[in-house]
Amino acid sequence: MSVVVERRGFSLPLGVSPDAEIFAVGDIHGRSDLLVALIDEAAREPKLRDKRTIVFVGDFVDRGPDSLGTIDLAMAAKARVGADEAIALMGNHETMMRLALDPETPWDDAIDAFDTWLANGGDRTVAEFLKTEELPESLDDLLAEARASLPPRIRAWLASSRASWRSGQVLFVHAGVNPEVELETFLAAPWNIPLAKLDEDRHWAWVRRPFLEHRPGPDGFSGFFVVHGHTPNDARRQASHADQIAGFRLNLDAGSAMTGIAKMAIIRDRYAEVVSARGATKREV
Repeated sequence: MSVVVERRGFSLPLGVSPDAEIFAVGDIHGRSDLLVALIDEAAREPKLRDKRTIVFVGDFVDRGPDSLGTIDLAMAAKARVGADEAIALMGNHETMMRLALDPETPWDDAIDAFDTWLANGGDRTVAEFLKTEELPESLDDLLAEARASLPPRIRAWLASSRASWRSGQVLFVHAGVNPEVELETFLAAPWNIPLAKLDEDRHWAWVRRPFLEHRPGPDGFSGFFVVHGHTPNDARRQASHADQIAGFRLNLDAGSAMTGIAKMAIIRDRYAEVVSARGATKREV
């Protein structure tokens, strides 16, 4: 099935830096076919500002068929779209992956993260890089094999990913923010909190309800408009970008692994075009 690309424009209450044009890519979850379509769309876009940046809001991996290919595409995107900068933000799936596979993680914490990651789609990612077809019987042996098999380029990419990024009055972060926690304190939360000690409401890779249910005043979230992913379509059958924008946020997670749709926002000043790439659904992949 070929990928169909659609666009829709929106005015934002706050904008990016006047000299910037931002290509913000939502959750991909191993759907490299959708990411190719979005990157190609970005590459065809004429450069209208001094500085072009492509930023990925996280959750590159898991559930879909080509997580490593998705990462490789993201690493090559800067040159492909003619960007001055490419930024990879860490999603909750990357935090689980890195917690499990980082040799600096204490073993018990790594096993907990590994078990949780495998149960949430990480099994498909691990299967892409394991060097053996005979899986070890124990979780400890499987983790040791996964750590030994992880391609160095993927390990380096994981280590380079960030918690958040900003341009002007627009904040890019995977899950969102918690309006009950001071913004800088919230964004400074370490990526590697053990899952057993994690308070999801207080972490930028995991927060949902306190962020999605909040209706900010005219200053937005501590003076920012938030571009995020993490919760597919706001956990609704259909999400309204107009309603989101009225609440000073834009959700670019369209549930790609299930729905066959991935999104990208092209933002200049206070105007955003949301680009949707629609391909095969989960049953067809």
